[in-house]
Amino acid sequence: MFDREKCDLCGECLQKCQNQKFSLEQGKAEFQRLYSGEFSSALENCVTCFGCEENCPKDAHPFDLILEQMEKWGKKPSNDQAILHTEARYVSDQEYQPPFISGTVISGCVFPKTHPHFFQGPIFENATILKGRHIFCYVLFLHMGDRQVLERRAPHMIANLAKTGAEEIVFFHDDCFALAHNLAPRLGIKVPFRAIHIVEYFRDWLKAHPDRIRRLGIKIAYQRPCASRYSPGKESAVDEIFDLIGVERLERKYDRKSALCCGGAYLASGKSAGSLQEKNLRDAQESGAGEMVCLCPICVDMLGPLAQKQSLKLTPLTEIINRALGLP
Repeated sequence: MFDREKCDLCGECLQKCQNQKFSLEQGKAEFQRLYSGEFSSALENCVTCFGCEENCPKDAHPFDLILEQMEKWGKKPSNDQAILHTEARYVSDQEYQPPFISGTVISGCVFPKTHPHFFQGPIFENATILKGRHIFCYVLFLHMGDRQVLERRAPHMIANLAKTGAEEIVFFHDDCFALAHNLAPRLGIKVPFRAIHIVEYFRDWLKAHPDRIRRLGIKIAYQRPCASRYSPGKESAVDEIFDLIGVERLERKYDRKSALCCGGAYLASGKSAGSLQEKNLRDAQESGAGEMVCLCPICVDMLGPLAQKQSLKLTPLTEIINRALGLP
């Protein structure tokens, strides 16, 4: 929930937004309108990328207020019918029966089925990979401008993961980690296991197997997922991975706190993401990169067609790690 006591109406959350053009004074004025329950033009152009969460210097969670006001003023990016239809795709009425677990437990969400190549290689050896709709995190619905689905479904997702009995669970998808690490506790949902992000797991695995690494000696651009706004502290683990495998993460305009959405948030809102994607990929190429590494499978899917036209190779993080481990 938005924390009114922490918010000092500084306006930085809107002024630093990569998708809206507000001066600091305009940001202050527009957020004051949101704060007072008045209509703000910020609602018209929000692409629900969560950027304001990281931009807020007071940790007041301004995006929660934006969602609240989207509901009030009928400005959710997706209509209620689309939200209900999407929810139905991921809900299962059957009781979750967790597999027998051994080794590291990795929550893969639906991606082991939709993107199985993201889960290949020695780095996944001796791991139990959980998959399916029962452990879908519903953070997608925040992109659609709806928090009610998440609030209603998140307790079931956490409860299903708890059924594994695992004391630690590694989360492959940034959205799922955001739920377990940040959103669930703020919603009052008890998380009875330690949530670990996949990049922390990858980093530790690589540190434990230095003899298996063949340093690549290449330069890349990195596509930072939107949900990383909820866990910016793990950025150091991403940098460590690149350092361990001999990859230089090039400095560019749209990275780290200034990262651009891949377009997935636009897809959820029914808007065209072409200009945003073009700006993002052009910036990557102008940095000198011939390759862009993506943590999130959705980023690969969303940026893939345009990147191919621009001759920019998109590489999943797991694939570039496997390359450093000698896999073709």
